[in-house]
Amino acid sequence: MTSSELSEIFGEAGSVADVEIVYDRVTGRSRGFGFVKMGSVDEAKEAIRIFDGSQVGGRTVKVNFPEVPRGGEREVMGPRIQRGYRSFLDSPYKIYAGNLSWGVTSHSLRAAFASQPGLLSAKVIHERDTGRSRGFGFISFESAETLEAALNAMNGAELDGRPLRLNMAADRAPRTPSPETESTEDSLESSELFSSITA
Repeated sequence: MTSSELSEIFGEAGSVADVEIVYDRVTGRSRGFGFVKMGSVDEAKEAIRIFDGSQVGGRTVKVNFPEVPRGGEREVMGPRIQRGYRSFLDSPYKIYAGNLSWGVTSHSLRAAFASQPGLLSAKVIHERDTGRSRGFGFISFESAETLEAALNAMNGAELDGRPLRLNMAADRAPRTPSPETESTEDSLESSELFSSITA
């Protein structure tokens, strides 16, 4: 499967901005996965709807947003995900959101709170070694009042099939990160325009 072939196939779902198949550095062979950047989030969702579980190039493929990168996916997505995390707007007024399903992304967590006044940002936290969601995240607000209103309105609301468990986030004591631990715990978030393909 070449990049141009994959681009042509995914063109059925909308405009394809970029295709990247990941190859083994030593052998030069495809590692069986890649990334398709669609023109919009809606087109990426349509690509997932059309192609997830379908036959592409004689194999059944898994197509999803790469919020949970594994193996080589993490190598490729790591820098992109770190850029996304730097866009999180922190504030003293944060909600801790627990009981998140593994499918909840930072984007969908923010979208769930979009109707709440004073919303600043949202992020899902990932394991530093595997890149998997840790099942919780944070939502930041402009003020104590907007935080409390969102807490009252959204606690227990269903997101991706599970009820949100919300609390005010406790501030942790500031720490001086060592070079090894800096930007690791919270270093993963995905660009929502990418679809991950794994066969």
